[in-house]
Amino acid sequence: YPAFSGRLIVIEPTRRWQVEVDWKAPTPSDGWLRLTHAASGRVLVLTWHGDAMSLSDNQDPDHPKRPINEADLAAHGIVIPPRQLAAILLGHMPPAFRPIGPDRWQTTRRGHLIRIDWHPSARRLTLTDMKLGSRATLLIGTR
Repeated sequence: YPAFSGRLIVIEPTRRWQVEVDWKAPTPSDGWLRLTHAASGRVLVLTWHGDAMSLSDNQDPDHPKRPINEADLAAHGIVIPPRQLAAILLGHMPPAFRPIGPDRWQTTRRGHLIRIDWHPSARRLTLTDMKLGSRATLLIGTR
């Protein structure tokens, strides 16, 4: 899935929310992601090239595009870097993830056990942070 539109549904212990997703990543090392939260009108755009990432936020007019790193993403609950997600969506599970069952992998990142349930034919990917009890489900549409 190098390009698609879809939805991301996040369930955390204290809240639930969803955003529209527009994704374009022809390779793991280069990509673009737009998240649109319809209820608030907030739009975030994340781009990456190799390890360099930048973020723009329509609600931050003073910083239309700023560099961002993995620690910044982790502080916002993004538990795997976008280049790893791109690899997964392109059919290449990163070596840090070990299989633990059919369509299920896990890894440890920053002291958190992360589980991935990936069903490409169903166009559904679920990331679960076992330590925090939060879950993000990506529902892939078409473009």
